[in-house]
Amino acid sequence: MSEPNLDDELVQDYLAECREHLATIETDLLAIEQSGAEIDEHLVNRVFRAAHSIKGGAGFFDLVKIRELGHKTENALDLIRSRELVPTPEVVSILLLAFDKLRDLIADHRASNQADIGEFVSALTTLATGNLPEDEKVSLSERVAVEIRDEDIDVPPFLR
Repeated sequence: MSEPNLDDELVQDYLAECREHLATIETDLLAIEQSGAEIDEHLVNRVFRAAHSIKGGAGFFDLVKIRELGHKTENALDLIRSRELVPTPEVVSILLLAFDKLRDLIADHRASNQADIGEFVSALTTLATGNLPEDEKVSLSERVAVEIRDEDIDVPPFLR
């Protein structure tokens, strides 16, 4: 598969759609924060769909960091949507910062795959794991050694 042309009309349409989604997110998130535990499903679903659309298009165009950050924001919004996470000022602040970073990544989409999003991913992951039972939290930080033997790898003939 060839790499997508980031100046292609489809990419430009995707980026324009992202900018439209991002234009209302701050207002929506602040309204969600005001509602607190009384979740306004319409607003939360609208912001969730925006994150989902940003993530999906980014995956299609191989915009890896935009996809990853979109996915993490989507996860946090899904927790709010399912009432497992209350949109406190801290939660909304983290989401606002993540969406600001998404806005920056989209503005410079050609360089977005080299961007450092670690701080945002970590903050959003912490939000999500804060709602897990204690015994499940450990599994997110555990590393598992996987042994790969040469015979387990199917190397295409042209690489041999």
